[in-house]
Amino acid sequence: MGERATGQRRRGVSAAFALIGFTLATIASAKDIVLESGFVESDGEQIYYETLGSGDPLVLSHGLGGNHAIWYQQVPAFADRYRVITWDQRGFGRSTDTGKASGPAAAVEDLKALLDHLKIDRAHLVGQSMGGWTVAGFALKWPARVRSLVLADTLGGIFTPEAAQHYDAYIRQVATTPPPDQWPFTRHPALGEELGVRDPAKALLYRGIASVAAPAPAGMGLKLRQTAYKMEDVRSLNVPVLFVVGEHDPIFPPAVVRSVAAEVKGAQVKELPGAGHSPYFETPDAWNDVVSAFLSETKSR
Repeated sequence: MGERATGQRRRGVSAAFALIGFTLATIASAKDIVLESGFVESDGEQIYYETLGSGDPLVLSHGLGGNHAIWYQQVPAFADRYRVITWDQRGFGRSTDTGKASGPAAAVEDLKALLDHLKIDRAHLVGQSMGGWTVAGFALKWPARVRSLVLADTLGGIFTPEAAQHYDAYIRQVATTPPPDQWPFTRHPALGEELGVRDPAKALLYRGIASVAAPAPAGMGLKLRQTAYKMEDVRSLNVPVLFVVGEHDPIFPPAVVRSVAAEVKGAQVKELPGAGHSPYFETPDAWNDVVSAFLSETKSR
């Protein structure tokens, strides 16, 4: 594409980031609250976090293509009722990975270190894709510290035979597919194709948020496959659980997610129409409404 098109794309990203800053600044001013940020040490690594709002803690854990900034459409939507915490998992965003030990097991311990640092005894946990392994692992290890669990477009380390078969096939497919940086800028494996048509600037923004830091740690997809939580532990989990999945998610399709949810006691499943692997980013209003309703339900339990 020519210089004019490239310039348009850059202006689109700049405008989008300006909008993020404006929205957060407006909410902070209106509610007289301040965005706090910092680092917590965990296993010799520096884990970056941000927190905004007050109320019951709500922790958002990003996926493989994101970092704390990817939740910009959720933080303002929930900060008037919850203390919203976003963070960079080890090796993502501003968090270090000097020991090259990133993966679900390390992330679970890093999340505990973060909650301890913030003096949070119990929290609502949300995990997108890779982040699902983190929050599910935490909930299985320390269930008393979890108010509720939202597993968004993820298996969360829960491998039914159907889920294992599909994920193995997907990994083989990815091995023969060009990497995302060789795809047209409006397309990405983590996004539904409808977004690129409806809002190409936003599709580009997804790439821009990921590109502000070093590339994601190599081999993470394989580490996720190798991290399978014991089914007997999954079946004994006694916290409210919601699975959210995009109608057109090719990585973890609705049918596969439902097979996983069937193993979790009392779990709900909400399928969001017109979305791919990242409904929180693609159709944020619908995603926020579904999650908000679920969180409200848990207050009465």
